Amino acid sequence: MASLTLDLHTHLVEKNVKPHIFWRSAIKIGLDVVGITEHVEENPRISYDLLAENKPKGIVLLPGMELNTSIGHVVAIGKSPEIYKEEKFLKKGLDIKKAIKLAEQYEMLLSIAHPWGFGYDSASYIIGEKKLEKLVEKEVLGVEVFNGMMGSVGNFVYATNWIQKPLNFFDFLQKNRVAKKTRLDRIGRRLGKRLDKETKEVAERCAKPFELGEKAAFITAGSDAHYADKIGSGMIKIRTNAIKPDNASVVEMIKEKERVVWAGPRVKEMANGQYKVFKITPNKMEIIGGVKYATISKAKKKIRGIGSSIKERIKRNGKK
Repeated sequence: MASLTLDLHTHLVEKNVKPHIFWRSAIKIGLDVVGITEHVEENPRISYDLLAENKPKGIVLLPGMELNTSIGHVVAIGKSPEIYKEEKFLKKGLDIKKAIKLAEQYEMLLSIAHPWGFGYDSASYIIGEKKLEKLVEKEVLGVEVFNGMMGSVGNFVYATNWIQKPLNFFDFLQKNRVAKKTRLDRIGRRLGKRLDKETKEVAERCAKPFELGEKAAFITAGSDAHYADKIGSGMIKIRTNAIKPDNASVVEMIKEKERVVWAGPRVKEMANGQYKVFKITPNKMEIIGGVKYATISKAKKKIRGIGSSIKERIKRNGKK
């Protein structure tokens, strides 16, 4: 059975990305499906229209938006641009229960974006892990298990650059948990004691969405790209038997979690049945960037201090 490669969390107008450059990156990476999920504050219909006008043949463009809800940011994916006519989606602090009802009405998918991202926009910090878990178990909600904005830090979930192509993604995750923990310890030691605690914390936060996703109705993954060169840095692969998938059939396939064969950083399928993971080894500056993104607001000053310290150390070493 063939598979589709999807990036279900992208942006366009917020950083003034040109549509043709956006599509050039999507084609280069080999994406079959792109979800355009501009923040509701940026009028997401504009991003969709710009991309739809320039869409290459053979790629499915899913209309969507990144909702600003009572539990933080939630990625919304639809079958038709009719979803943009509903002004209630644009409300800041939209009650999640109302969002769920609206999603049912418009046949949309709602997936909790970066559950352990910033303190001000991520569900785990806004309502707490226990309430989040109960919400996911009770409602028909998805979980974004991998967000490319986390950068190379997110690759801690995976043990090597080469991964045997998994037939069942969640079985693969279960088998890889021990390897993941070992890798965290090793990378933490290599970066030094001052960054060790923070690095481990962020890496664990990258792993938690996968664990929550196992309890969710479905899962998603995406780059959260605000720049064209980051498109595809987070992706999900699903099995398909559709000869020519369209918006409606893709949305229905996303609902079926058993179709998922990959969710995580960008990979390339090799002839030997393995996936090659891109940029699996993070450098110190990428780690710092990931730490700054993933850590709650209270720790921001501390992390800035850590970042400045390491930058100074790198600068001194460069002079030797």
